[in-house]
Formats: sequence, C-alpha cells, structure tokens
Amino acid sequence: PSPPFQAGTMSPATGPSDEAMEQLLQRCKGLDLARWTAASGESERDMAHRFLRARKGNVDAAYTMLAADVEWRVENDLDLLPAKPVSEVAGVDEETLWDYFPAWHQGFDRQGRPVLYTAYGNCEVDTLCARGSSVERLLMYHVYQQEQCVRLLASQSASLGRRVGTFFFVVDAKGWGLRLWTRKAMSFIKGMADIDGAHYPERLGQMYVINCPRALVWTYRVISSWVDPATAHKIQLLGGPSEWQHLLSQHVDAAELCSVYGGKAPPPFDAHKMAGFTASGQPMTTVTVGARSDFRLLVDVPEGGFLTWCYTTESHDVKFGVYFAAEGQTPAPGKSECVVAVQKHKAEGTEVVDTMRDCRGGTYLLYWDNHYSLLTQKVVSYRIEVGDRPQESDVPPPEGA
Repeated sequence: PSPPFQAGTMSPATGPSDEAMEQLLQRCKGLDLARWTAASGESERDMAHRFLRARKGNVDAAYTMLAADVEWRVENDLDLLPAKPVSEVAGVDEETLWDYFPAWHQGFDRQGRPVLYTAYGNCEVDTLCARGSSVERLLMYHVYQQEQCVRLLASQSASLGRRVGTFFFVVDAKGWGLRLWTRKAMSFIKGMADIDGAHYPERLGQMYVINCPRALVWTYRVISSWVDPATAHKIQLLGGPSEWQHLLSQHVDAAELCSVYGGKAPPPFDAHKMAGFTASGQPMTTVTVGARSDFRLLVDVPEGGFLTWCYTTESHDVKFGVYFAAEGQTPAPGKSECVVAVQKHKAEGTEVVDTMRDCRGGTYLLYWDNHYSLLTQKVVSYRIEVGDRPQESDVPPPEGA
C-alpha cells in the first residue's frame, strides 16, 4: 500500500494539504502579503497556495520562494510599475513595441481566463535594443505586462463572482526563423522564464505555440530546459491551422477569438504588420519544399484580371518563377511560356511581393524551385490573391483631378 500523505508534501490529486498551508501562512505573517494581494484580487491564502504548489508542497521551499518574491517586489516598487508610461519602462514607444514585440489581450476563454496573444515571429529583440531599449528594460517591460495581466485577473474574478487565477496564452510563431535566435534574444527568453518561474508561479493555464517552424521545435529543446517541468507540461507546440484551429475553437468562443485565428473578434492592430500576414490581413499557407524538388501551384486568372503573390522563407532562399498556359491547358516548367523568369529572390525573413495586372485569361503556374539544393529543404509561406479587372468606379482619379 502507498504510504500515508504527510504534511509538507503535496498530493498530485488534491494539492497541498491544509496543514502545510497553515504552516506556510504562519511563517508568512511578517511578509506583508496583503500589500501584494490587493492588486491581484486574490487572498493571502490563494497567493501562498500558488507558491506552495510550485514547490510541490514543501513548506520551507515555498516560504523561501515567497520571501524572495516579496523582497524583489519591494526593491522594484512593483505596486507603482503599472502606472508608469510604457516608454519609461521599455525605453521605446508603444508603436515600436507593436512593430517588434506585439503582444495583446483579447477576450476570454470558455473557463473565463483572459486570452493573451504574442506574435513571436515579429519579436526582434536586437532591433528593439538598437532603438533605445535593452534586455534588462525589456525584461522589466515583461514584468509590467505580467502586472497588468494580474490586475486583469482581479477584474475578471470580480466580474464573474469567482476566482480566475490563470491565463490562456497563444503564441504565434509564424515567420520565426533562426535569424531571431540571437544572444540577446536567448538572454531575454531565459530571463522571462526565470522571472515567471520565480514570481508568477501557477499563472499559466494553457499555452499553444502555433504555426511552429521546424527551427523553433529544435530551439525549444533549449528553451524547455529553462522552464519548470510542470509548466512545460502546459505548453503545446503545433504546426499549421489544421493542427490548432479546432483546439482554439474548443477553448475560445468565436465571438471572443481574434479573427486572425479563425474567430470573429477584429484584431486590435494592423494585421499586415505581423510576420506571415499580407496586407489583407489573411494568413499565409506554409509548405516545405524538399531538397532537389519543387512546389507548384496552379491558379486560374480571368481575362484582364490580376494575380498577386507574396512569399517568404524561414531560412535560405529559393528560386521562383511563373509559367502561363491558355485556358484548357496545364502549364509546365520548360514546356510552357515563362512569364516571370525563374530566379532567386531574397526571401529569408522578408516578403517577396509582386502583382501581374491585365492578365491574359488562363492558368498560371507559380513555381518554387529547389532542385539546385542537394541537401537543404526550404520552408516557404505564401499567399495568392486573384481578382477580376477593377471596375471604373474602383479606380482612383489621377492626382489633381
């Protein structure tokens, strides 16, 4: 038979024992926890419970962790931090942060948890540092965000009349590449993991990392070593929309889910600024073009219409060209008319965009050629737009008219 449950340990099924909780609360009487629970809306017992769970029911370890947290909060005046201007905290203005570190709250999941989003493919730590921030200031901005989110939990708890203590987090990795895996970026990510583990335990309810490129799956092996195993268990890496759309819809009602991810709530930003999205705000499709292979896409275009393509690669470049065949025929490389020469374009980490107007009616073959690469596959994200000839009313008048 299993040994009886002992005070000072934690049962996986029930969490910390009442005796362990009382022991911890007694030891915490000199820490002034009430100062820090006021903003979060949780009781001192709730706060102690989170730290005790994080330390697997070990009272001594939980007290040490709580005492260090309170000391850190006092040293950094964290109760005053949320009132500071963002530019003072991060060292750059809000517009710059939106461009290079987009993160936002939008809606609540079916459990009432706030839904938080980050467009990780746009997180350019080195660029932010070059524009006046630093890793240290970005970490304090992360703390600023966490403190704002804690206050969001408090207001949601008050609104629902029950405690809501965790977040639902969506990290969009579309557009992420190894070019972003720099020393400063590594330091920033590890710093965030350390801060969250030490000062915001048991706050993550669920995290989906969506549109994961293969390179991020590799680097996550490093990142996961910085995260507590219990927290890592709540993080799931997913590929394209076929892997994550049904999961998001299970957790978040369509009216609450950001429209970029299949919901009906409009995004609070210009979607075209996000990596992996075109000016229309629509998501790209991602394909892998194998070594010594190609990817072909057939598109029918009406007479006088237009054809727009936009693509980017995760790493390395790839050749691209367009072939044409009249209606009823199928274009093929080397056999049909080449209307856009097949050649390399700088596509790694940047979008290649072009439009053909007044097209001849027929079928166009968009051709990504990787036959020249003997060993390296290419991950290509693309979007195609096709339309009829614009009506006269759609054509803007010339300047001065």
